[in-house]
Amino acid sequence: MHCFDILLANKLPSELPAVVVAFGDDAFLRKETVSTALALANMEHDAPRAFDGEECQWIDVHDELATLSLFEPDARRIAVVSQADRLIKDSRPQLEKWCAAPAANSLLILQVATFPSNTKLFKLADKQGWCVACSLPTGGGRSKTPNLSEVKKWIVAWAKSRHALHLTGAQATLVLDAVGPDCGLLHQELAKLALYSEHGKLSDEKIRANVGSWRTRTMWDIADAIVDGRIVDALQQLEKVFAAGEHPAAVIPQISWSLRRFGNAAQLILQAKRTGHPLSVQAAIGQCGFWGADAKLAEGRLRRLGLRRAGNLLDWLLELDLKIKLSHSQTDRAIFALEELCLRCL
Repeated sequence: MHCFDILLANKLPSELPAVVVAFGDDAFLRKETVSTALALANMEHDAPRAFDGEECQWIDVHDELATLSLFEPDARRIAVVSQADRLIKDSRPQLEKWCAAPAANSLLILQVATFPSNTKLFKLADKQGWCVACSLPTGGGRSKTPNLSEVKKWIVAWAKSRHALHLTGAQATLVLDAVGPDCGLLHQELAKLALYSEHGKLSDEKIRANVGSWRTRTMWDIADAIVDGRIVDALQQLEKVFAAGEHPAAVIPQISWSLRRFGNAAQLILQAKRTGHPLSVQAAIGQCGFWGADAKLAEGRLRRLGLRRAGNLLDWLLELDLKIKLSHSQTDRAIFALEELCLRCL
């Protein structure tokens, strides 16, 4: 099964089985496939227990799946293990035993980068459940070249379902040509384009002006400089952007989108501490839209910010948004408000 069978159809081929393995080199597709499957099965609110495969042990996952709830004995026990490659390496015999005979009313979800089809574990998981490929579809056979026509279909469907954007096939081609076949980056660009849409529609000119351009790269660089503590660099880049004619109302949402992910990660960690279930920085980052090499960088950046500052980011961003809409709507005052946010992150 390929992840597009779920993400494009927006429905499950059948009832969720006891074992689901989302495997492939695209961390974004793995994460979205799991969250979409749980949502379509109406299980996203069933309190699935999240585990970090780099840190957890099989006994902890097993206990979560096999232990009945005292208050809801009929509730389905769900364990979602991200980055489970190490867990599989360390506990392959136990996982094989579980996949051969999973406990009743349980659901084990593994997210892994590699999952060879010639292994016993793959065959058992495929027999008892689903093995979902989470990489870009290729031309078939041994080809590793992405099937761009399928990627374009995904762009159109994803833009509509997740961002309320109605793109034509030609516009999907524009986006793909500008960004490249990377679903995570495409998702970011579609989220940004949604800010410029009118009733879900965009002109080709507006797409060309705002996706995959130097503006996009510059906004990422500015956001990175802010969380790295390179505030002078961030302010200098902002000065160049505004000198080039960009309006603060167009710049701020893009930078805010990047910073908001750090704020969300900090809130997850703080909430976990309050409930007595500590969450690692790595796990929090993984739940907030970071993947691949960016996830490693984001961990260091969140630690540099510290929980106190990062935990205030969401409030600061809300304050900034209100300012540029009300008291700081004039260009020079909006720029001042953004510079003030940068200094708060120093």
